Amino acid sequence: MSRRRPVRRRTGIALPALAALLCAAALLVWHHTGGEAQADALLDALSSSRPFVTSSFALETGLTLSEDSLRVPSAARQAAPAAGTAETAAESAYPADETAAADDPPAAQDGRAATVELRNDTDYTVDAAAMLDDPCTVRVTGDGPQVLIYHTHSTEAYTPDPDNPYKPSGSYRTRNAEQNVIRVGDELCRTLEAHGIQTVHITEIFDDPAYNGSYGRSLTAAQRVLAQYPDIPVTIDLHRDAVVLDDGSQYRTAAEIGGQTLARMMLVVGTDASGLSHPDWRQNLNFAVNLQADLEGAYPGLMRPVNLRRQRFNTHLRPGSLLLEVGSSGDTLDEALKAVRLFGDALAARIGA
Repeated sequence: MSRRRPVRRRTGIALPALAALLCAAALLVWHHTGGEAQADALLDALSSSRPFVTSSFALETGLTLSEDSLRVPSAARQAAPAAGTAETAAESAYPADETAAADDPPAAQDGRAATVELRNDTDYTVDAAAMLDDPCTVRVTGDGPQVLIYHTHSTEAYTPDPDNPYKPSGSYRTRNAEQNVIRVGDELCRTLEAHGIQTVHITEIFDDPAYNGSYGRSLTAAQRVLAQYPDIPVTIDLHRDAVVLDDGSQYRTAAEIGGQTLARMMLVVGTDASGLSHPDWRQNLNFAVNLQADLEGAYPGLMRPVNLRRQRFNTHLRPGSLLLEVGSSGDTLDEALKAVRLFGDALAARIGA
């Protein structure tokens, strides 16, 4: 599949930059003089405005968001609205990867976990057991894409190994889409499509050259796709975690499962605790808790505890929106690929018709 870098456009930015600086200063003063709730509400509205975020992205990076950064299967292209929509880069579904089936996946155990471990970093009271007893329904609804995968921190990469070296663009980061989390997203797409679930994969890089503002840029891209495919019920912002231990080494999540070494994964659920609107976060949490029970029942030890956070993390897009951490910087790409295949199997079983 072809990938093209966004075109850099040179424009005069002195006046727009000055205006942006003055607006930011005014918002900061307003925030600290009693207008906190109103300022947050205004920022939330601006973050949901495609023209505003797109213009801010161009001002900050000099790049425009490219339609060529989408990968969709050919069937999804045919189902897309014909008028007023841009073409996508992919011309076929994800091809079979000759190396993907090198090892047979660990055998799944029967049943699902009876309990789910939940790390609650908010002041909200939640009952995971009640959610297991009354799962919310997130199902595929028909033809066309059903899962959107994107990467707010697209350049996140893993510990290099002889089979997967890469040119770094930062600490455990690379723009090489074959070696960062975009490659892991490709593998999740392949797995889901093998189960008959069509996907859209946004491969745009949002965190380089500017890390700040990456969530706003990925939100704009995701909203654009959801406007084109409004029936998508599940969105996944796929990351890799990073934890530095006291001795300066990188934390490694890997676990032995079914005789193989796999990266452990973590589902992160956002809320409205930071003040940003997110009325459906409990549905997100219900979906995550039940998916976690499926995965831990089939592959005990594969999942780290579900993490409920104060931040929203763009999970307000759909009731089936999740942030997925696949491994950590101490793990290898191969360990992450093996793990995400199992995640794709479980997700397909949960949302399949």
